[in-house]
Amino acid sequence: MTPPEGRRSTVSVVIPCRDELTALPRLVEALRRQSLQPDEVVVADGMSTDGTRQVLADLAASDPRVVVVDNPDRTVPAAMNVLLARATGDYVARMDTHAEYAPDYLEAVVGVLDRDPGAVAVGSAMATAGRGRWGRAIAAVLGRRIGLGGASHRVGGAAGPVPHVFSGCYRRSAVLEAGGWDERLRANEDFEADQRVGRLGRILLEPSATSTWYVREAPRALAVQMWRYGFYKALTLRLHPDSLKVRQLAPPAVVAGLLATTAVRPRAGLGLLAAYLAVAGAAGARAASADGADAWRGAVVPPVVHLSWGAGLLAGTVRFAGVRRRGGAAEDGS
Repeated sequence: MTPPEGRRSTVSVVIPCRDELTALPRLVEALRRQSLQPDEVVVADGMSTDGTRQVLADLAASDPRVVVVDNPDRTVPAAMNVLLARATGDYVARMDTHAEYAPDYLEAVVGVLDRDPGAVAVGSAMATAGRGRWGRAIAAVLGRRIGLGGASHRVGGAAGPVPHVFSGCYRRSAVLEAGGWDERLRANEDFEADQRVGRLGRILLEPSATSTWYVREAPRALAVQMWRYGFYKALTLRLHPDSLKVRQLAPPAVVAGLLATTAVRPRAGLGLLAAYLAVAGAAGARAASADGADAWRGAVVPPVVHLSWGAGLLAGTVRFAGVRRRGGAAEDGS
């Protein structure tokens, strides 16, 4: 990586990392190929045990711009706060080990912040990809509205203001003023932080910047991930009720409706479940077939996503019912 020249604003790439021996080299290569090189790369390692730490040590020894810090809490929001405290750039650009970035990614997102003083964060258009037969089927579904809904960065939204971006590039001063990342959220921490950062200026989608997110590669891993997403989405909605989208009510409504109907009329509940599985499965099969993945695997994905996310949201709504807001701040009343 060659240090940048002739820039007034400085850029810190920040990377949360834990046990990423396989994925880390791909991200390092993506950084080396960037047309705009960062001033520093700060990695927060969550006490990896798979050999990642040695790779990071070798990287830091070969490039003086690379700094490795510990994240003993081993969670993403804790890592982001450690990174924010250590970073020195005017901008902090989060880059994830489970994603790939186009060679002009940093140039595109940093360029928006350089040109627009009213922007506090910029994110890329995000493609969804998977490895293996299950990964390809999961990616086909999650890349469409039938999967994770219609977030602009996922479905080819136009350039302009959005409530949230994937792997954002932020003005460091804005993130500091907003209070960093809420460490109670073990998932959905990026969306929640964007709700606070977005009060200080515009969060923008820049479609000319492109990235690719790699999905889970097995139904069980996907179910666990989606349950966590739903569970902590409930806390986000508790803290920011105005961020609720009507479409987000569909999965918990399906779960609640199936449970309630089955409890009162079991045969009717089974019929309702069969109807849902037929409709959702058909949509997933079509998505997978369109992308060249296995149709039957695609048929499995929407129910896994919807039911796991919906159940997680319902469980989280109960768990975080004691969180209350006082004077604009959230406190846990439990």
